[in-house]
Amino acid sequence: MKQKSFYLLLLLATIFTWSCQKEADVFAPVISGAEVDTVLNIGDKLVLAPDITNLVGIEYTWLVNGKEVAAGQTDYTFTATDPGNFVVLFRAGNKGGTGEQAFKILVEEPIAIALENGLTIPLSQVLDIEPAISGPERDDYQYEWAIGDSIIGLTATLPFISVSPGDYTLTLTTTAGKQSASATFDVKVEDAEYKNNAYTVLEYCPAPARGFNWSIIGSAAFWDMTEFPLPYEDFLTKSTEMKSQRIGNEMVVGSWGGYITFKFDHTVANVPGQPDLELNATFSNVDHPTVYVAYDSNKNGKPDEDEWFEIKGDDYGLEDIPDYEITFTYAGTDIESDPLRFYTSFTWKDNQETPRQDEVVYNNRWNNALTMFGTISTKGFFPGYHIKDQTSKEIVLMDGWESSFSRKGKRISKDLTGKGTVLQKLNIDIANAVNDNGEPVHLPGVDFVKILKSSYPYVRGVDENMTEGRMLLVRDIIDKHLLD
Repeated sequence: MKQKSFYLLLLLATIFTWSCQKEADVFAPVISGAEVDTVLNIGDKLVLAPDITNLVGIEYTWLVNGKEVAAGQTDYTFTATDPGNFVVLFRAGNKGGTGEQAFKILVEEPIAIALENGLTIPLSQVLDIEPAISGPERDDYQYEWAIGDSIIGLTATLPFISVSPGDYTLTLTTTAGKQSASATFDVKVEDAEYKNNAYTVLEYCPAPARGFNWSIIGSAAFWDMTEFPLPYEDFLTKSTEMKSQRIGNEMVVGSWGGYITFKFDHTVANVPGQPDLELNATFSNVDHPTVYVAYDSNKNGKPDEDEWFEIKGDDYGLEDIPDYEITFTYAGTDIESDPLRFYTSFTWKDNQETPRQDEVVYNNRWNNALTMFGTISTKGFFPGYHIKDQTSKEIVLMDGWESSFSRKGKRISKDLTGKGTVLQKLNIDIANAVNDNGEPVHLPGVDFVKILKSSYPYVRGVDENMTEGRMLLVRDIIDKHLLD
């Protein structure tokens, strides 16, 4: 009896041990698959289905940011309904333990564009359109402004300008990542009246040469021989007044380094595929003046130094001396050696390692220098100088002018043998503006133009820079879009 009881207990122990071993063989589930961060946009859906091993007695749970959203399933579809950062956690567990995997999801902010509608601007004026754009924090934003099928801008803000009045519908399309959003805006361009020539003279900085009626703006007939001495600021005012009244009043730029700066009473639009400016000046066909343009981007009414850009013309890049400089110094006026003439002299010196230096002299007859009232005019003198009266013949330098001054810039040495100067037109496309590195610069238009003589002429090997017949004379600079 005792032996039977022993075997029964042994059998029960064996069964219990086997049963415990079976439970001990239940392993925790293993979840595999890459934990890749995902970026979604509103409305996107993402199916999550990780790989699982050890499936004995498993229970499944899905949580989003700690909140249970599903149970009893091995996959879950996440729908992006709100922007933000989300952690989707998949958890699988049985008696052997628990395994889990986290999926990080960023739902980006939707792109939104806001701007006041119904903006108004006069023609040939720039309207800076600055929409409020919100959206995801990314560095791959792209922008496209269009009128119909014509693309007019590729930046977030648009400097809008039109040469024709009317109502315009502008469309801005913004993309970032996989998102894209568009908005339309109406702009009214009103009619306005301007002068088509840049008549305001901001700077007049000529360089000396032999022989010319320097202080005359245009021919002497325009002043009826009543011309009188003018301080620098008054000279600019008088020049502006005369050029506003009549196109065609030439101003002398002179030899190398001389320049004049003009201002328009409006912004000359940069119209794609068309020349925008017309320069009328006296120069050689192979001796083009250098043109600089500036757009008043900060609206302070003056051309700041960082706003100037060169127009890439036929002579661009041909300079043999990139940074040339000549300093001129008034040496005096000889009024005694010749009873019929007087002679004005300037010494000059350049900035080369072995400096070149010399003197430039020009003269005028006394009778040519008299006004209709018998007084001495400034004809024959470099701007700023005149003879105070016939009796004392005292030489006077008027306020604002300088007795010593420098002209700086690039120098393009040119052989102009057989090439004379002639009054001609030069078309200028604002689209050809470049920065100091020669890279294209997109300007909506320009408010200021500077005309500078960069070429240094030689004829048959002889230096003719300061010869009267090689001087640059500027008549006018015209907005071609307002010619009609």
